Amino acid sequence: MFTRVLATSTPRSRPPVSPSASSRTHPLIEFMSDEVYYTTRSTPPPAQDRVVFYSIDDKLTYHNFFLDFGPHNLGCTFQFCLVMNKMLASARLERKQIHFYSAPDPQLRANAVCLLTCWGVLFQGMTPDKAFAPFAQLHFPSFHDASPTTSSFRLSILDCLNGLNRAVVRRFLEPTRFNLQEYHHYEQVEHGDLTWVSPKFVAFAGPQNEYALSPDGYVTLTPEHYLPYFKKRNVTLVVRLNENLYDARRFTQAGIAHLDLFYPDGANPSPALLDEFLRACEATPGAVAVHCKAGLGRTGTCIAAYLMKHDGFAAKEAIGWLRLCRPGSVIGPQQEYLESIQQRMWKLKDQERAVTEKASSGFIVSRTINIFGIKRPIELSKTESPRSVLKEHETSSKVDEVSQGDRLVRLKQKYQHRYVR
Repeated sequence: MFTRVLATSTPRSRPPVSPSASSRTHPLIEFMSDEVYYTTRSTPPPAQDRVVFYSIDDKLTYHNFFLDFGPHNLGCTFQFCLVMNKMLASARLERKQIHFYSAPDPQLRANAVCLLTCWGVLFQGMTPDKAFAPFAQLHFPSFHDASPTTSSFRLSILDCLNGLNRAVVRRFLEPTRFNLQEYHHYEQVEHGDLTWVSPKFVAFAGPQNEYALSPDGYVTLTPEHYLPYFKKRNVTLVVRLNENLYDARRFTQAGIAHLDLFYPDGANPSPALLDEFLRACEATPGAVAVHCKAGLGRTGTCIAAYLMKHDGFAAKEAIGWLRLCRPGSVIGPQQEYLESIQQRMWKLKDQERAVTEKASSGFIVSRTINIFGIKRPIELSKTESPRSVLKEHETSSKVDEVSQGDRLVRLKQKYQHRYVR
């Protein structure tokens, strides 16, 4: 499933550079034998003939909402992977080692190791366990949700790796075909603030009744901004989880079904509401666009439940994958809630599979596609690679009362996640 895209070379017997030569106080951790190492350093290292030093501390910054500090999103992750791919190919030709390093700060260490191990999974054919094995005895802080309240929920680097790996196995994306420019374009608030999570789901911030551009540059979009893109990507259902801020007929009159399933911001869906969400998503023939106010908490929670039921994700795998796709997803008690329904989601899938196998007399057609890639010559869906199709409509000076969701969107727009250049 994983494709090795780097140049190969013959085995070499050169000895590794002495750890003390590259970092006198911080030991080197071997990630790839005689090729890639990781360490922490308080200051940049002196140049060495047979070593390429690399750090992202001054190149890639995670701009948090509140207490969250990572992991870096897919765009940042793939940009890092591209740099590592080129660096390794060059190092092999020049018979050098790569020493990837970060500052000793625990959060910087966690983000650096998460990036490195994601690269191992995506481009070096490693399983999550193998990629993380060199770091298993080290302590890293758990990734925190996008809330200002300290949480005891533990989301580890390995959880994120397992979620990423499951997404690749399920063919949500193909590492060598990831469309980096597309991802970064549509994550911008002014371009839609939308993110594909799986072939079935695109998460986005909730539209409002009128287009608005505030003096400080804060943008709110309308349903009409999304219609051309949704049509091109075969979105057949929009699910609104927050209060009514636009007329649903603006979607339905354009041929896209609309479902209202409101529940309070920061809360968990009732069993009845979640079941209705799952049934509606299962029934619609195309993709589903889901939003709440910011498209993070309620949106991520409901999508995660579907991923557990239909794609075999564990709760923490789903949360890890969602935060790689769309940082800030699943907030506060929604994390524990997803763990509490994990067995129920798996059981529902097992029950439906048993019924399907008993009743089926035909064959199953796969719907999996590469959601972040360039369109392939033969495609099972009717979707196309996104283009710049959002159109500007009449502006309004009205700005709705600021809510928690508004604050999250504004923070995202102010501090859009940057990537290595």
